[in-house]
Amino acid sequence: MPRYTAKCTVCDRREEIICSPSNIIYPECCGQTMTRDYKTDLPHTQSDSYRRPIVSDSLAMNPSQIPEHNRMFPDIEVLPDGRPVFDKFSSHEAYLKKTGFVKLPGRQKRTTTP
Repeated sequence: MPRYTAKCTVCDRREEIICSPSNIIYPECCGQTMTRDYKTDLPHTQSDSYRRPIVSDSLAMNPSQIPEHNRMFPDIEVLPDGRPVFDKFSSHEAYLKKTGFVKLPGRQKRTTTP
């Protein structure tokens, strides 16, 4: 099923919708129907910025560590539950390198030959 991004024109909140193109229904926010955010739905191009911010569950920290983290990495946003948010590829890679985390390659699909 295709994914669509809806955006509130009042508060700028975004919500992802998964449905068929013929059944798309946009949610309500701030008393108005949200509209489709075509910019977010465009295919990702080669640039430094992520299309959508990446919220990392695997790099989450204890909320008591957030003040120390903010001193060391002032440009990396951390949610109140301790999950860091990355909006640029370069800042994500620099963070991983400075903290010593190693990014493992993802699983690859097995291909069969006919």
